[in-house]
Amino acid sequence: MNMKLFVSDLDGTLLNSDHELPEHSKDTLKRAMAMNIPVCIATGRSYRDILQIFSDFEEKPYIISSNGASLYDTNGDKLHGVSIPNEQVKEVITYLKAHKLQFEVSDDEHTYVTEWGIDLLKKELEDVGATDQTKKEELKNDVLGIVMSQGNLKIVSSIEEILERISGANSISSISAYLNKIHKAMAYFTMDKRIRTFSSWKYNFEMTNRATSKGIALKVLCKKLNVDLEDVVSVGDNYNDLSMLKISGYKVAMENAVPNVKSLADKVIKSNDEQGVAELLNSLLDDLERQ
Repeated sequence: MNMKLFVSDLDGTLLNSDHELPEHSKDTLKRAMAMNIPVCIATGRSYRDILQIFSDFEEKPYIISSNGASLYDTNGDKLHGVSIPNEQVKEVITYLKAHKLQFEVSDDEHTYVTEWGIDLLKKELEDVGATDQTKKEELKNDVLGIVMSQGNLKIVSSIEEILERISGANSISSISAYLNKIHKAMAYFTMDKRIRTFSSWKYNFEMTNRATSKGIALKVLCKKLNVDLEDVVSVGDNYNDLSMLKISGYKVAMENAVPNVKSLADKVIKSNDEQGVAELLNSLLDDLERQ
C-alpha cells in the first residue's frame, strides 16, 4: 500500500478515555510529518479546541473540524467551510431547550453551552446515579466529561447570547444521559432536509449543514494535495467517521469502534486506550522506510 495521507479521528481513536493525546501518539504523528506524510485530524471538535490539543506541535496537522464544516491547512488557512445560518440555529436550539435537551453550538473559535444546559446535565447524572452508581460514573466521563474537556468552551447565559456571538454555526450537538430523549430528537431532525444528522457516540447526536461531512472535506483536501483517495489511510471509531472511511483506500477501525465501522474496515486495531493508532502508524512508516 502506498500511503500518501494519514487521517485520524480524535475522541475514541487518537485520544484516550481521559480525552488526552498520549506522548507516544504525539511522537508517532510527528514522525509521519517528518517523513513528509501529511497527517489530517478529522473530528467533531471545533478548530480552536483541536489547536490546543496540538499546541506543542511545531508543524500542525491538516484539520477537518466540526465533522467537515471546516478544513484548515498546516498554516492555519481555511480551505473549505460550510455553516448553518443563525436563523436555523435559533430554530434548532429553541426546540432542544423546549424538550429539555442540553445543546452545544460551535463555530471555528468556540463551543458555546448555556449555564442551563450544564445544570441540566448535572441533574441527569444525579437522577441516574440515584438508582445506578456504576452508570453514573460512566456518564460522568462520557457525558459531562467530554463537554468540559473542550479547551475552547464558552459558558453563556442564554440562547440570545449565543446568537449574538456567532455568524453561523459549524455544528450543533446535544448530549443526554437518557437515550430515549436523544433518539426522539434525532428522529425529528432527520426529517429536516437542510441539515445532516448523525451520532458520534451513543449519548449524543450532532447536526451540520447538509453539504457537510468528513468525507466531503476529505475529498477537498485530497484535491488540494493531489492525492488519490486510494492512497489515503483513515482511522475511526464511530458513525460520523463512516463518510471518510467509505472513500479511503485503507479503512481502519478501533477495537472500541461501533459494529458498523468494524464491518466496513480493512483492519481492526487495538483500542484508543492501548494507543492502537500509534502502533498502526509506526508499522506503516516502518514499511515505507523499507521500500
